[in-house]
Amino acid sequence: MSLKPVIVVENQTELLSLAAKLEDTAHISVDTESNSFHAYYNRICLIQVSTEEEDFVIDPLALESIEALGEIFSNPAIEKIFHAAPNDIAGLKRDFKFQVRNIFDTAIAAKILGYKQLGLAKILFENFGVSLNKKWQRHDWGRRPLKREQLEYARYDTHFLIPLRHLLAAELQEQDLLNVATEAFQKACEQVFQEKPFRPGNFLHLCGAKSLDQSGKRVLQALYLFRENEARRRDRAPFRILTNETLVRLALQRPKNIREFSKIKGVPRTYSNSRAANPLIELIRKSEDHAQMHETGSPAD
Repeated sequence: MSLKPVIVVENQTELLSLAAKLEDTAHISVDTESNSFHAYYNRICLIQVSTEEEDFVIDPLALESIEALGEIFSNPAIEKIFHAAPNDIAGLKRDFKFQVRNIFDTAIAAKILGYKQLGLAKILFENFGVSLNKKWQRHDWGRRPLKREQLEYARYDTHFLIPLRHLLAAELQEQDLLNVATEAFQKACEQVFQEKPFRPGNFLHLCGAKSLDQSGKRVLQALYLFRENEARRRDRAPFRILTNETLVRLALQRPKNIREFSKIKGVPRTYSNSRAANPLIELIRKSEDHAQMHETGSPAD
């Protein structure tokens, strides 16, 4: 398939030029890429926009402001086409305070029409015979520079959405479901970002936590708090510090030294040396001691 080169927007002049071009467009398709799989503080790292003729990849990390794009999203005369819009809209509101008006969500439309598979890759294959490359699906989109292959991957998430929208809209019209879909699209526009607060007591929800003895639970709670603080400090997703399974194994086995610690399945290489591991070993020891003191009412031997 021969496509025009994707246009990368990474300075204010290019953004203003794009915004001016989009002002007179009836339909644009939109997608975003974030770093949620890698970072603690999730943010949008790419915004893809396609028209009938061109594909654009906007780099918000390189731009001082993307306010001009916000005017396009809030313009009710321009239909914004998403696939599974709520997460994208919530992110655009969270990161840029955008208001999004007048959308067509191809995932919502497909669901109303009774499609069994709602993933974009499946729908595009069924309707256009297009196979999407999932290689970069969980890439850290906050990393720079961007490779040409990554830009090509990103553009395909919006390139086919306009023709898909037209196809689904015709089906909705044919089945007298367009009004139902329009109401659902409006609700999606109202999507807001809801931050999930960290709750220290949620360590008990980890698989295997409730089967631990009291010492193990005290150790697990301490490790759970440690992971949360490290994730925030290093801006990394918590599971990339220590997985839930590893936390529970540490709480169950409670290693006493670096040799025992290094044998715990799932401990990352970053904790393979004593400098990194010793604070955790000490944390485990103190938590276990405190648990025993609480049980017996006297200092542990």
